[in-house]
Amino acid sequence: MAESGRRVLMIDADAQGNATDTLKRHVGETSAAGLFHPAARIVASGDSGITFAPADSSLTDVDRGSAAAVMTLQQNLAAAAELFDICVIDTPPSLGLRSVACLVAASHVLAPIYLEDYSVKGVKGLLQTVIGVQQRYGREGMTFLGLLPSNFNTKSPRQRTHLEQLLREAGKYVFPGQIVARDGYAEAVAERVPVWSLKRRSAQEAGREIRAVLGKIAERLDEEMTDGA
Repeated sequence: MAESGRRVLMIDADAQGNATDTLKRHVGETSAAGLFHPAARIVASGDSGITFAPADSSLTDVDRGSAAAVMTLQQNLAAAAELFDICVIDTPPSLGLRSVACLVAASHVLAPIYLEDYSVKGVKGLLQTVIGVQQRYGREGMTFLGLLPSNFNTKSPRQRTHLEQLLREAGKYVFPGQIVARDGYAEAVAERVPVWSLKRRSAQEAGREIRAVLGKIAERLDEEMTDGA
């Protein structure tokens, strides 16, 4: 999206900080934890079109703080809306105050899912959480883009069976795309560059794949923005 000229705010709300390590050259003046405090000031930065709010150790304190932070994140993002065309939030894997705040702030939700036993079994709970947040906080306008099968080992009979099960039992909630397990993704993370910028064959295959998925997401967002206008 930044490559197409959009102004992107990226927030790493996951204390593990993987996105922070990968995107640290885009770090802006505001941390992700700071966005859960009232009247946080967000400053657009970077010639790349990306302003990044990094994770740090204080993020875990948010979950132990006041429930008012659930609405605070949304309020801070609304105040900075004129500075950006889109905001992307990397959420923590477990449900807590931060996750709920991100769901409340989000207009769209995409849920990567690993095709393993516990992940597939947790789909019902995930969907119930999204619906529950919508109802409790009046976010019925939130769009669930779907479950995105990720790190999919196409040679694994077990994972292929799980994908078939997922499509059979929750097909209407599955995003039309997959992220296959490829070495190119690991190489891109190690070099901290977009996977499609690497020349190796595995990276090029991964690049075509992920760009197709991201393209579908962008198309969906553009369609809804056009309809809303």
